[in-house]
Amino acid sequence: MSEKQVVLVTGASTGIGESIATHLADKGFVVYGTSRRQMAEAGTFRWIQLDVNNMTSIQECIKMVLDNEGRIDVLINNAGLGMVSALEEAPYENIQQVMDTNFFGVVRMIKTVLPHMRRAGKGKIINISSMAGQMGLPFRSIYSASKFALEGLTEALRQEGAKFGVQACTVLPGSINTDIAGNRVSHVPDKSPYNPEIDEAHILMNEEVRKGIDRLQVAHKVADIISRDTMPSKVVVAKPFQQLVVRLKRYLPASLFEKMMMNHYGLKRKV
Repeated sequence: MSEKQVVLVTGASTGIGESIATHLADKGFVVYGTSRRQMAEAGTFRWIQLDVNNMTSIQECIKMVLDNEGRIDVLINNAGLGMVSALEEAPYENIQQVMDTNFFGVVRMIKTVLPHMRRAGKGKIINISSMAGQMGLPFRSIYSASKFALEGLTEALRQEGAKFGVQACTVLPGSINTDIAGNRVSHVPDKSPYNPEIDEAHILMNEEVRKGIDRLQVAHKVADIISRDTMPSKVVVAKPFQQLVVRLKRYLPASLFEKMMMNHYGLKRKV
C-alpha cells in the first residue's frame, strides 16, 4: 500500500490534464492519468485507459487503482470537450456528446469514487471547470451550460461531503495556451445566419488561447490546492484581465455586463 497521496487525473493525455498529472508525479504524488486513447508515453505517471462515458470502463479503472494502492486520496476531473456553435444550429448529438463528457462524465467518476472516500473519512475532489462556468459565452452556449452545471454540482457536493471529510472545489481556467481546438466540436453551416459574427468569435477565441497563460500555471495551482488542509470553493487561473472579468460579473448589473460581453464579441442588437 502506498504512503504517498494517490491521485487520479482524467483527460491526462494532453493539455492541462497532462501537465497536472506530470507536475504532481514530479512532486512525489502517486499519479494515475487516464485517457480514452493510448498514450505514446505517460512519463512520470501511470496511464490507464478510461472512457468517462462508460461505467464499465470507470469501474475497471477505479478497481485497478484501489487494488494497487488501497485508496484514492484525490480525484481530478479534467476530461472535457469544447463546442462552438449557435444554439439554434447545434446538432443534438453534439449537445449530448458535450454534456455527457463535461458533466455526466464527472458525475459518473464522483459517484464511483465517493463511497471509498467517505469510508476512508477523507478525500479531495477537484473539478476542472472554466470561466465559461461563470458567464454564458456567445456561440459556446452548450459548453457554458455544461460548466455552469459543474459549478452547481460542486457547490452542493462540498456541503454534502463535509461531515465525511470529503472536500470538493472547482478550478476555473481562463485562456490557456493548449491545443484545445483539437478537442473541440465545431458546427457552423456554410450559410449560417449567425455569420460573420460566429466566424469572428471563433477567430477571437483561438487568438485568446494562443496568447493564453502556460498550462503549467494550472498544474501549480492544483498542487497548491491539494496541499491545503481546507480547499477553497473555486479558484480562477487566468490573466489579470480575465480574473477582473469574473469579478465584474459578480458585481455589475446583469444588463451592463451583458453589454460589455457583446461589445467584446462584436455583437449588436436589432434596432
